[in-house]
Amino acid sequence: MPINKNALGRYKVIDMLVRNNMRPYPTMEEIIEACREKLGIDPSVHTIQKDINRMKLDPPEGFSAPLEYNTSKRGYEYLDPNYSISGIPLSDSDIDTIKESIDLIRNIGRSQMSEKFNSAMEKILTTVLEEFPQANSKRQILHTMTPPAARGFEHFDLFYSACREKRPVSFVHYSYKKREFKSITIHPYMIKEFDNKWYIMGYSENHKLLRTFGLDRVFDPFILKKTFISPDPQSLAVNTHDYYGVFPIPQQKMQKMKIEASALATEYFQAYPIHESQKVKKDPDGFSTISFHLIPTIELTRLFLSYGRHVKIISPEWLIEFTENLK
Repeated sequence: MPINKNALGRYKVIDMLVRNNMRPYPTMEEIIEACREKLGIDPSVHTIQKDINRMKLDPPEGFSAPLEYNTSKRGYEYLDPNYSISGIPLSDSDIDTIKESIDLIRNIGRSQMSEKFNSAMEKILTTVLEEFPQANSKRQILHTMTPPAARGFEHFDLFYSACREKRPVSFVHYSYKKREFKSITIHPYMIKEFDNKWYIMGYSENHKLLRTFGLDRVFDPFILKKTFISPDPQSLAVNTHDYYGVFPIPQQKMQKMKIEASALATEYFQAYPIHESQKVKKDPDGFSTISFHLIPTIELTRLFLSYGRHVKIISPEWLIEFTENLK
């Protein structure tokens, strides 16, 4: 549950009093009195006790504060004298940067973020607006496309933990092409995003090789207690860096591909290169020959087709025929 503005204000008062070396070990009564003076509120003993308990919780619910009551001193203290919920103080430059970033954070949106990241962002935004309320009143000058939440993204946390902790996962996979469900066991290595869609990559026990599955087709995943099959570093590197897209065309390895692009399409490819291997050889009339050295994927062929008459595949021959069959 995100921390609200009023609670954050009380946390800061508690933090300030506990860290005050001139008057250490604040009592419950002193904390309540400070809230009256600084926040203009009159919290109950029960409210402050709940605040203290929550500050001691681990993120995202709390701050992992080493806050305890010292019975001999009859007041509260941090077991770590260097601790503060505020962390490292911000410079003026840091504050300006945060203000300028608020619009970007809001426009990116939180529909595609995990619950833990959502909570962390709520803390950041609440803190900034608490300290710099003028940041909330600026005219919006940035607008980005925020796609609706995709099906399957609710499993992000589970797969993220499985990748980090090296734990196999079993799930039910739905094939759009075959229109059927199938049980899959995967040893996940990486979560990948492409074109606002999310995928899990790993070794599939069913296919006996590295495979990628869209999270939108994953149902009922759960972590297994069994030996994890580690990836081959070279194979993982190839599948990570030498793709445009996610799904490779079967039986095709990394190779050189060439297209002929119109003057208009050439401008787009130059402005938005699709891979680091891209090379453009421009003719005087603005047309160009563009080459790529990567693993052919379904997404790459669809990209070429999306340009219509502005792009023509030159080589390899098999890719020309393959693309024609997709039309």
